[in-house]
Amino acid sequence: MKELNAILGLRSDPAPSGADASGPAPPPAAPEPTHGARPPFRIPRRTGYAILFLLAACATASTPTREPEPLAPPLTAEERALGFVLEAPAAEALKRPLNLWATHYHTPSITPAAETISAAFPLIGRNDQPISPPLLHRDWCEAALQGSVSIKQGGKATAYVFVDSKGPDQANCDQWLGSLSDGVKNATRRARFMKVNHPLGCGVRNHPLVPFRTIAVDPDMIPLDTVIYVPELRGRVFEMDGRSLVHDGYLFAGDRGGAIKGAHIDVFLVESAAGPLEDLFASTASRTFKAHVLADDHPGAAAVRTTQTASCEPVTSDR
Repeated sequence: MKELNAILGLRSDPAPSGADASGPAPPPAAPEPTHGARPPFRIPRRTGYAILFLLAACATASTPTREPEPLAPPLTAEERALGFVLEAPAAEALKRPLNLWATHYHTPSITPAAETISAAFPLIGRNDQPISPPLLHRDWCEAALQGSVSIKQGGKATAYVFVDSKGPDQANCDQWLGSLSDGVKNATRRARFMKVNHPLGCGVRNHPLVPFRTIAVDPDMIPLDTVIYVPELRGRVFEMDGRSLVHDGYLFAGDRGGAIKGAHIDVFLVESAAGPLEDLFASTASRTFKAHVLADDHPGAAAVRTTQTASCEPVTSDR
């Protein structure tokens, strides 16, 4: 203020000691006359305040205005399903209760075996002819066990999925199949595959496999295309595609497996050494959890089902 007063020629002399600050200011003392000197130029106080007011008005008028950011449109039900942010179903929407236990599976990401390795096995198609480059023995068995595999070669990844176990014996995988039944072990040796256009592979009915959403089921227990809700899964944090997400509790029955019987479900997850949600999907029948089948017309179930309609088609081009 002192600088502005100086620019405008206004005086800002302090009030004399003992004076009432609220009372009228004493008249200024007359300056000592100086021979030949002009008195200093001073702008009247009212004129100075008027100039200050005009300067402030000009500064305000010259400040650019900014339109408020438009509000983002609300997410559609399908977008909420893709982001795992569906609302919890109301209690009256929870239909047939289930007592389930879960294992988990994933799509292994591997590279072909080196040409110098003789004990390597290609995947074969329905015509019993090779449809992939040769794989290491263990990688071949992992693909047969998981039911899908992504093979990286030349900067490109190609997915293959299990179609049946009607091929010839190809590789003995018993050493990696643990306590699985002899029927599963025999079927694994004769696995046949097809190449598909989805990066993580397909379940049944051309449904793409979606991590943390797709489950393999026994159709006699849980019909295919059913959506179930697991209260204990809701609110659980998991990592996918470099993002941290919170699960909404919905699962989709989009796959099946030879070893999946009764109350056993197999949850499709991402390939990870950390074992995501291992405490819930504990791979033991003694660790069960509650689940509920949702009606087909439930909004959350309908949204999940809509996100599973993308067709996972076979690729017929040569490898």
